[in-house]
Amino acid sequence: MYLFPHNRLWQADFEREKQAILSAFCGAIEVFHIGSTAIKGLYAKDCIDVLAVVDDMSSVAPSKQQLIDLGYVYKGEYGIAGRQYFSKPQAASQSNQQGKQQGKQQRKTHLHIYQAGDEQIDKHLHFVKVMRGNSALIAELNQLKRSLAAKYPNDKEAYQMHKKCFYDRLNCAK
Repeated sequence: MYLFPHNRLWQADFEREKQAILSAFCGAIEVFHIGSTAIKGLYAKDCIDVLAVVDDMSSVAPSKQQLIDLGYVYKGEYGIAGRQYFSKPQAASQSNQQGKQQGKQQRKTHLHIYQAGDEQIDKHLHFVKVMRGNSALIAELNQLKRSLAAKYPNDKEAYQMHKKCFYDRLNCAK
C-alpha cells in the first residue's frame, strides 16, 4: 500500500476523465470527484474516484461499450447493491510519475455509478464536503492512513476495514 501526498494534478486528471465519461452517456448524468484525491492536503492512493449519478440505471447499459472503449473494465455491482462499477487501469501520467519511478502501481480511475436518490451518493459527497478545508480532520485522517498503510502494507482489506471507523464517524455526524 503506497500513499501519495496530495497532488494538484489529480483535479486535472479528474476533469479529463469527467469529460470522457460525459461523452459516453446519452442521458442526464452528473459527475463528481470523490474520495481522498478530491481533498487538498489529504494523502491518497494514486486512484481517482469518480461518482456518476444517473436518472435511471437503464442508461448505463447503452453507455457500457463506450466506457469499455475508453479503457474501463466493467465489474458489475462489485459488492455494493445498486452500484455499477468500472475500473480503469491508467498509463503513466504526470500525477503518477513519483510512484512509477519507485515501482509502485500506476494511477487508476474508479467509476462508481448510482441512480439518483441512492443513499451512497450522499455518503460520498458528504465526506468530501466535510473534509474540504477542515485541517484538523485532514491531519487526523492523514495520520490514520499512514499508520494503517505501514501496519498493513499488503493487506488492502485490513487497511480499508480499520479506516472505516473514521468514515462511519463522519457519516454519523450528518
